[in-house]
Amino acid sequence: PIEKLAEATSRDGIPYSEMIEKGWLTLSGDNYIDYHAVFDWLKEAVEKYELLPLMVGYDRWSSQYLVQDLEAYGFQVDDVNQGYNLHPVLLEMEGIVKDGKLHIGDNALLKVHLLDSALEADTRNGRLRLKKLSRNAHIDGTAALVDALCVRQKHYATYGEQLKNRS
Repeated sequence: PIEKLAEATSRDGIPYSEMIEKGWLTLSGDNYIDYHAVFDWLKEAVEKYELLPLMVGYDRWSSQYLVQDLEAYGFQVDDVNQGYNLHPVLLEMEGIVKDGKLHIGDNALLKVHLLDSALEADTRNGRLRLKKLSRNAHIDGTAALVDALCVRQKHYATYGEQLKNRS
């Protein structure tokens, strides 16, 4: 939110204004995240840049009216429930990272979120879930990446050929 930029910059020690200038972060709403702005961002990606997402994954928590706007526009959407159920996706992501196939360029914000992330194991069943390294850490970028990989994994039989790099 616009009104929280200075507070967040001071609290987190992260130059969010630079992140905004580079296009890694978009301000939305005055004092809360306006999900209509999130929809507008996705709509602009389609209309201005001709990016055509096969599916938009989202975290159920706090998705509010965003899903309705996305569906009304014609986006295919799929919810992702965060928790230990993402164990297979987290294992795949770990392998992608170890194989050097995750390229984030110079996106320092995503790098911070990845470095603030940890995997927690449920000692009873050995399943993993995403967790913050500390109470004040931010892992939204990591969670979004996991959501995208989850949707990719769930719908690979349908969209897999379209997801392959053609170089």
